[in-house]
Amino acid sequence: MKKSNMLNQIPQDLSQEIFEQVGGNDKVLIERIVSKAHVTPEGQWYDQDRSEWVMVLRGEAKLQFEHGELIHLKSGDYVDIEAHRKHRVSWTCEESETVWLAVHY
Repeated sequence: MKKSNMLNQIPQDLSQEIFEQVGGNDKVLIERIVSKAHVTPEGQWYDQDRSEWVMVLRGEAKLQFEHGELIHLKSGDYVDIEAHRKHRVSWTCEESETVWLAVHY
């Protein structure tokens, strides 16, 4: 068993958004996502086969849903997104990294 911390070992190079699996099995995926000024490309939507519970551990982000709903997430905020609910990341903080905890189930 290895101890780790979701807020440590943030890569210096964040030119690309980082997706790192930190746990799970064949039914559940747990990952850390690190963003810095990253957004889902305009006109693209996530349409996932599994539900996703996502929490912002540090930083800020905005999630936009297909029918116009916009949710501003700050540190400690979370949302449960049901499978096939189309959404996209419309903004993440430019000044510092946003660290997410995502559970796909």
